[in-house]
Amino acid sequence: MSRYGIWAAALLCAAVGPVWAQPASLSAQDYARAEKVLDYNLKGQLKNAEIVPHWLADGRLWYRRDGEHGAQYMLVDPAARSREPLFDPARMREAIRAVLPAAAERVPEPLSVAVEAGVLRARFAGDATQQLSCDVVAHQCRAIAANTPDPLWLPSPDGRRAVFVRDYNLWLRDLDSGRERALTQDGEAYYGYGVLPDLALHAVPSRQGRWKVPPFAVNWSPDGKRLFGSRFDERKVQPYPMLAMAPERGHRPELYNIRLSLFGDAEQTRAEWFSVDVDGAGAGKVQRIVAPEGWSPVIEADIFGWSADNRRVYASIANYSRPARMRLVELDLDTGRSREVLEEQSATRVQVNDFLYNRAAVRVLNRSHQVVWFSERDGWGHLYLHDLRDGRPIRRLTSGEWLVRDLIGVDETRRVAYFTAGGREAGDPYLRRLYRVSLDGGDPVLLTPEVADHALEVGASAILGGDGIDLLSPSGDYVIDNFSTLDTAPRTVLRSTRDGAIVLELERADTSKVIAAGWRAPQRIKLKAADGRTDLYATVYFPPGYSAKTAQPGQYPVIDAFYGGPQVTNAPVGMAEAVSATNPISRSSLAALGFVVVTIDGRGTPGRSQAFHDASFGAFADPQIDDHVAAIGELARRYPGLDLQRVGVYGHSFGGYSSARAILRRPEFYKVAVSSAGSHNYQGMYSSLNGMERLLAGRVDYGNGRTVRPTPEAIPENYRGLDNATLAQNLRGKLMLVYGDLDENALPAVTAQLSEALIRNNKDFDLLYLPNQNHELFRNDAYYTRRMWDYFVEHLMGAKPPVGYKLAPPPKRGGGGY
Repeated sequence: MSRYGIWAAALLCAAVGPVWAQPASLSAQDYARAEKVLDYNLKGQLKNAEIVPHWLADGRLWYRRDGEHGAQYMLVDPAARSREPLFDPARMREAIRAVLPAAAERVPEPLSVAVEAGVLRARFAGDATQQLSCDVVAHQCRAIAANTPDPLWLPSPDGRRAVFVRDYNLWLRDLDSGRERALTQDGEAYYGYGVLPDLALHAVPSRQGRWKVPPFAVNWSPDGKRLFGSRFDERKVQPYPMLAMAPERGHRPELYNIRLSLFGDAEQTRAEWFSVDVDGAGAGKVQRIVAPEGWSPVIEADIFGWSADNRRVYASIANYSRPARMRLVELDLDTGRSREVLEEQSATRVQVNDFLYNRAAVRVLNRSHQVVWFSERDGWGHLYLHDLRDGRPIRRLTSGEWLVRDLIGVDETRRVAYFTAGGREAGDPYLRRLYRVSLDGGDPVLLTPEVADHALEVGASAILGGDGIDLLSPSGDYVIDNFSTLDTAPRTVLRSTRDGAIVLELERADTSKVIAAGWRAPQRIKLKAADGRTDLYATVYFPPGYSAKTAQPGQYPVIDAFYGGPQVTNAPVGMAEAVSATNPISRSSLAALGFVVVTIDGRGTPGRSQAFHDASFGAFADPQIDDHVAAIGELARRYPGLDLQRVGVYGHSFGGYSSARAILRRPEFYKVAVSSAGSHNYQGMYSSLNGMERLLAGRVDYGNGRTVRPTPEAIPENYRGLDNATLAQNLRGKLMLVYGDLDENALPAVTAQLSEALIRNNKDFDLLYLPNQNHELFRNDAYYTRRMWDYFVEHLMGAKPPVGYKLAPPPKRGGGGY
């Protein structure tokens, strides 16, 4: 064939499109199948995927499990290697009703379980005036006075008192007598005690009365004689308007003026600490504690611990100028003075856990006056032991080209720390394993030989309001381990901390409902980054029936499920997260519709080295977008049938930013994008204590080191290049922008500002406005989800979606997520 003939054949193939004939339309039955595996429909259907242990003083534990006919409660005795029901539900129901005839048919979850005078007793809610204390062996109950605090109160360690907020001040209530007294007097609007500040990004539902929390950022001392907390001063912060255009009542738009500072605002939220004496001669004394000028409390860290005499607290403060610095400080609650213990520095980010939403990998050891401290000072996140009195480094506890993930606990008596890590063993570096290491030196000891993700979750960080979870037994002899892979069900076991041996299997998750719904496990695939050297890991959801042997050229359009935030990873490694993902959702559903769906943790995300993480500092999503393009290209070369001429992308929040930026920055590769709640520029986003500066590109710079906006339209030099509007002229494919009008996390104005730039550049795009929606729209708005599916079916697959199909709203269940 002549050269002209070859060119003509190539042009003909391009003209007629892929060999595989695409469906002309999808049916309602196709959507119904996809709906069955939608994340929120599968949430909770993976039965007994995890447990929360409640340890008893004698070393036993109890937990709740999903039974065939409702909740069951199990009692575990590690020493006897036994697991049995905590009580007989039928007998306990009769015992409760013998005392309280009007009690419900089902036995409620125990409020507490404890050994009292040698008898194991469970306490249950009764009515307004009484509770029930029941012998779980004899199944006999007696009525006791109801002194359970209101859920919006913060109970003392002994459970006898509780603190609550009234008129911006803290009040104390004696739960036995009902007597109340004020602990503080000078609280006021936007400068209260225990009040949820607007910077927590729940101001609108708080104003609406739909978001209520116990006293915010307040802690009892272990002896119950003091309160310590953070107080936020938002009095000078400029009001930021949030407008409900379609209010639930009436027809006049409803304005919510919340206090939210933007990049460059002269007045930012200020934070300080306070201490309140609850008892003794100093009862009612409030001690104000202020961080040094230019420093602020680290809001995700809360506090690290108390001194043995309950007179001092250990916390962290940070200054996010260059270099970024973080200090461990000791706060004297009697005098209000602070003392620096040690300081970390970094040219980029400085954190107390590589994953911002995880609890700090720090532990104060009162017995030895030492602290276990997390640091990336050598380029990898590791644990170090320091002297608490002078900050002197004693020794590093871990080392090597791998990452400490979470500090599970420290046994001070045996001087042993337990932690999870990724990358120390061969294979996928995102699989967590559990280790033990001596505080007195020596190599870590692997306690979990199974090649799986050992998801030992100890609770979310303070930035999410999470409570800690004790996975270690009081004696330190046992630990609760939960592990799985993408295609093996989660197992929860009781494991010996001595040698890692499994003492008892507690639960093996029931996958039957998930499998019956049509869910298929994704595949874990290693690919290369754009530099051609760095290993990346992807989780890929293939359509039902996909086979490399039978796939035809161009058969499957590809969708990149993108998040890209520098604080979390998003490619699942365990089954629970793969079944019901945190963000983005719909991966299994889109695969069920006929797309190959890919999630990649590119350079710039946590979980690896500091250098890997720092790729996003200053450049944010750009290196990741290039990594995704390279990785998807390699995936298509290795897996037949993937159509690189039909690649789409979607994401929410940081993923909304990344997906829009992907189609604008690489328009030759991405043809369709759905971007929901994107942070499309940062001059229009919030700053201050929970600001994005420390994650993205450091403190704002308006030239000559200025950090205050010189003119209303000024943009910080180090953030100018991150504005998606600067790429608006590049749009060639199909883009749908989505936002909720009451979204405080990703402010609606920045989507409007990107829209204005697209209009100015005469670009066609779609805009979906969701009235009365907040940041949770991607997981709670069925209309948005259906529209997102339709957009990819129509514009990427080239098919017609079913007319009038309506997704059912999410089932009303407890829980949630960030």
